[in-house]
Amino acid sequence: MTRMAMMAADEHSGRLTCLLALPLSRHRIISSEIGVSVAGMLVLLTTAAVALWIGAPLDLVAALAGAWNVAPVALLSLGAAVLALGWAPRAVAAVGALPVVGGFLLRTVDSSSWLTALSPFSHLASVPASPPDWAASAGLTAIAAGLAVVGVFGYARRDLSA
Repeated sequence: MTRMAMMAADEHSGRLTCLLALPLSRHRIISSEIGVSVAGMLVLLTTAAVALWIGAPLDLVAALAGAWNVAPVALLSLGAAVLALGWAPRAVAAVGALPVVGGFLLRTVDSSSWLTALSPFSHLASVPASPPDWAASAGLTAIAAGLAVVGVFGYARRDLSA
């Protein structure tokens, strides 16, 4: 999400002008940013899992499963940020943070309400205490991919700020 916010800030300040003047499609530029963001997320989650494995009485597979369990929420945040970059570039940070921050607040403030179902965290299993909910993870990932596709489409079509 922060890479998308930085991309919007760089675009607004004019630091992307030289890159955008190259014979590169906007699809390629934003796709590379998305790819770097996903790779960075996987590295961070894997590092957290290894640190957990070293410091806690868990085997490596359980630590990896527990850390990677939140990947769909991170992807949802990235998808929301890409959506905002394509259609409302000044709101990238706020929209990108909404699934994580809003989901966390909905989950902690009122745990008995229908609002809790709006939190992406309420659809994740408590891994490694229980097995992952693959259907929920796939659903959140599909929503994230859909948001990203719409955002890439918007980014490719909109006028870039100077």
